[in-house]
Amino acid sequence: ALPTAGKGLWDREQGLPMRRMPLAARCLATGARLLHTADARRGAASWPSPRAWPRALPGCGVAGRRGLAAPPPRGAFDAFLAPSRVHDVLNPRLGMDDGKRASWVSDVGRLLDEEGRAAVDELCDQVQRSWRVEVAVVVLDALPEDVRPSAFAAALLNYWGVGDARLHSGLLVLLLLGQRRLEMRLGFGAERVFSPEFLKTLQEERMVPHLRAGAPGAALRAGLGGIAEALEAKGPQHWRRGASTGPTESNRHGFGGGQTPIDDFVPKDAPKDAQ
Repeated sequence: ALPTAGKGLWDREQGLPMRRMPLAARCLATGARLLHTADARRGAASWPSPRAWPRALPGCGVAGRRGLAAPPPRGAFDAFLAPSRVHDVLNPRLGMDDGKRASWVSDVGRLLDEEGRAAVDELCDQVQRSWRVEVAVVVLDALPEDVRPSAFAAALLNYWGVGDARLHSGLLVLLLLGQRRLEMRLGFGAERVFSPEFLKTLQEERMVPHLRAGAPGAALRAGLGGIAEALEAKGPQHWRRGASTGPTESNRHGFGGGQTPIDDFVPKDAPKDAQ
């Protein structure tokens, strides 16, 4: 649904006339649902930036292009830039059926530069090609104040199913730049290789210095480099991919189907059927 803040009226100077706002609100609400479809996800990368719309859309009239180039209503895209549900996080594994391979990096707000995003994606892909391990990276500005990042990361790993379905060898990295928060959530099996102490040291020594310097892409590359080194040093041999390894199976979200414990974010007094 469209966030409440996004339902406010635009001024005439900002773009759409007020009498058109109900239709615009409905369009945004519909677009929010369509964003998860394959067609919308496939075309997102090639769609021109708002500043380029007047040049890229010559078929529109002057008034129409002016309206398109205006900023959207305040808070209209909060459901994606600051999601309160894992269902609202853009899945980078879906919708790439036009010759482009799916990505491992969800960065709907384009908070990483193109070069940095591509480098992080390549590191995740290298890990997956060499090991029966999946690493998903989610970069957001913030989560709502009533959402715990650690719980959100665990829920998202389970919802997508990051990691091998038999080994549960998934890792989800959640970077919240606006909240200055970094979460790394492991699947059941990955906890055998990456201890909490290892992840804490990895973050403090390799990642946090880059984040403090305003280089989130470098921080993610340093962290993923440490993950790859740890796998080479102490990864179980049966986790390695070889000639005998069969094709990778994917669930409906495009991941292997791994899971993580949920007892740390399900309330202790929750009904048993919810645990």
